Amino acid sequence: MAKWWINHPWRQIQTNLRQIDMQDIDADQFVRDLQSFYATSVLFNASGIIANYPTDLDFEPVNDYLHGDSLAKIIEKCHEADIKVIARTDFSKIRAAVYEKHPDWAYRTADGKIVNYNGDVHVCPNGPYQQDAMFKIISDMFARLPFDGIFYNMAGFQTRDYSNNFYGLCHCENCKRKFRERFGLELPVTENLDNPVYQKYRVFVNECTGDLNRRLTEHVRSISTDIAINGQEYQRIESNTEIDRPLPVWQYSASSNTRNIRDPEKGSIAPMNTSVDFLGFPYRHVAVSPWLQELRLWQALANQGGLDYYLIGRLDNHGDKSGYEGVRKVFKFAAEQYEELKDLLPVAQALVFHKELWDDDAEARGWVRALSEWHIPLDEMRLGKFSNLLQLKRYRLIILPDLKYLSDEQISILDQFAEQGGTVLATGESAQYNEKYEPRHKLPLKSLGINEVYYRRKDILSAMFLVGGEDKKNFPHFKDTSYVAIGHELIFTRLNEKAKPWLSFIPPQAFGPPERCYAENKNDLPGFSINQYGQGRGIYVPWKPGAFFYKEGYPNTLWFMQDLVEQICGIRGLAPGLTPMVETTLAARPGRVVVQLVNITGHYGNSYYEPLPVSNITLQAPVTIPVTAVRTLRSGEALPYKQANGVVEFTLPVLKEYEAVILETA
Repeated sequence: MAKWWINHPWRQIQTNLRQIDMQDIDADQFVRDLQSFYATSVLFNASGIIANYPTDLDFEPVNDYLHGDSLAKIIEKCHEADIKVIARTDFSKIRAAVYEKHPDWAYRTADGKIVNYNGDVHVCPNGPYQQDAMFKIISDMFARLPFDGIFYNMAGFQTRDYSNNFYGLCHCENCKRKFRERFGLELPVTENLDNPVYQKYRVFVNECTGDLNRRLTEHVRSISTDIAINGQEYQRIESNTEIDRPLPVWQYSASSNTRNIRDPEKGSIAPMNTSVDFLGFPYRHVAVSPWLQELRLWQALANQGGLDYYLIGRLDNHGDKSGYEGVRKVFKFAAEQYEELKDLLPVAQALVFHKELWDDDAEARGWVRALSEWHIPLDEMRLGKFSNLLQLKRYRLIILPDLKYLSDEQISILDQFAEQGGTVLATGESAQYNEKYEPRHKLPLKSLGINEVYYRRKDILSAMFLVGGEDKKNFPHFKDTSYVAIGHELIFTRLNEKAKPWLSFIPPQAFGPPERCYAENKNDLPGFSINQYGQGRGIYVPWKPGAFFYKEGYPNTLWFMQDLVEQICGIRGLAPGLTPMVETTLAARPGRVVVQLVNITGHYGNSYYEPLPVSNITLQAPVTIPVTAVRTLRSGEALPYKQANGVVEFTLPVLKEYEAVILETA
């Protein structure tokens, strides 16, 4: 079917097959298992390190266990059941036997060594394997098998193995030559953004991966324009866990990921955040909490995402099926309610930027958490997707969470946004470097009203800001306290004459013994500043409240962030008084507005349990057009409501794991 992905209900299973899973695979059983999960697509291991089909290419080893039904038959049976099949490829490694024939394909450490992990040798994106052989494999695969789409696993420059050992930047001859040709320099040895050579290396990596991705897309398009490509027709990311991963646990992973990969302006590009079944690489056969699996899927659904579940092995022979019931529950609900929830576009007041797609940026996560727990509809966008003012028009507040690396063009767009009535809120070192990772000597973001950044300190622990006098009126959470803790870092700036400073600075003080724990002075260094700019304004916070809140979790930080957003920026939440442990989202399409609620009360410490019911939730949805009915989707219950001054108020009697409330409009 031409352009089959348009209006496709994405409910995908990734059976990440082991080689031995092909020795007794039964195509009919495979399809029945997918149907039991209401799946509409499957991601199936196809080619790259190992081919799961016969091929004549001497640099692509064929799986020795192809004794069950053929991949061709599996695809045929899936198509008969109207299930799309996406080819999972992995070109990040080659088998050691292939490396022996083609040593110039390998990634090399600075001292010339390869990375051989269980007989698989890492390759470099600049080497002949990805630059040439990969394209031949893709052509051969599609010539033999009618896949509906393609997914590239572990793309880009891989510097770590599955045990998380770090090997450094690639120093193969191809990288050395290309970097020398591009910049006239030798490759850096260490990752250090204070090093101008490494700054250029980051640019080099972006250019190399961007060029390779462009060529891959063009190559697949030349085979057929009806093949769905990851990053083009659909976008995929994952929520996962890993043994020994540093805390805190990121309870909004699926929501945040889905928002980061969706396109608020058009619903044609399907965002899919997969829920990874296993604990981590060392324990791929042991599943995470079943309630965590379910939570991730409800979060994806509530944020206009497709559903995606990823496990090792086949559905029938998987050794830990503890998550199956919850996964089936969400997949079934999404199948039954597809018409009710399709074509929704997010309605958000605030946008939080992210540095990269696969990041664990504490400052951004802290702001996402604060807005979520204050029930403020939000959106998220990675910096690489930001290129024009139209992308910002739908929002009232743009948050730059320590967003260091901005181009002059992006800065100009942000200033235009403020000038035309929006609010730009920047924290930390936002805009203090350009897109080439080079430091700026003068801050170019005019809307912030900063003349100069003259000092940075990372030893400011025990310093505080004083909330006193007139500040108290705008910070109601601080009626019983006058101090804001700020963590380790502070940026010292000089404001222009129009920017207004807020709060007072209490410098670092003794914190032991108790007899000496008091501040002897304060000064006018602001905790934040507001600069009126055109019809809007810029707000600058010279520290990182998001990171402090994300890592430490204290209400003192949350109160500062919430009062700043609500009282200063004028952004209100959907549910005053509702526990922070319920997540709310807002979306709409012609004829309806939808409020979705996800219950995360089951998150306790670093564990996930069955959520507790939450009763009598009063919600206030901003809807200016007349509402004709309000009903719940799971229970089908009609809810009484009242509408006044552009707000519809109603009460949800009880929330279990998830609910969607439909507000039908004239």
